[in-house]
Amino acid sequence: MAVHPAALPAQPALFRHAIAVKDVIGGRETNAMWTSQVSSDAFRRALELSLRAAGLTDPVTAANAYHLTADILQVSQPLLGIDMTVTTHVRYSLLDAGSRKEIFSKVITASHTARFSEAFSGAERLRLANEGAAKANIQLLTEELLRLK
Repeated sequence: MAVHPAALPAQPALFRHAIAVKDVIGGRETNAMWTSQVSSDAFRRALELSLRAAGLTDPVTAANAYHLTADILQVSQPLLGIDMTVTTHVRYSLLDAGSRKEIFSKVITASHTARFSEAFSGAERLRLANEGAAKANIQLLTEELLRLK
């Protein structure tokens, strides 16, 4: 689910190596007897890897001047389908760690469609659509953070 660095704009960032992911909530663990889901832990790992790839965080040298929270509000999934489209709605909030002032807040919505040609199994297509929608959501956030002045 992590965003590849080549998919991100190459520009200097205001928050270079300064963001720490504090909380990721709202995800649901996949139940083997039911459908694929997006867990908070998996989303957090993908978010941290993506921010690191963009140069927005560095676990070794980060000053943690800014704290990012992500609230997975909704993951819309089809029950059945040939091509499966999943849409994620995530609220992000970026706080100045010192003043606790919110400097960025936005709900980002992103979708991804897993095609029948990608996987015969419906469960596998749903997993691919979940991961693709989460990745697209994280990419939109990362692009926004890189553009902030």
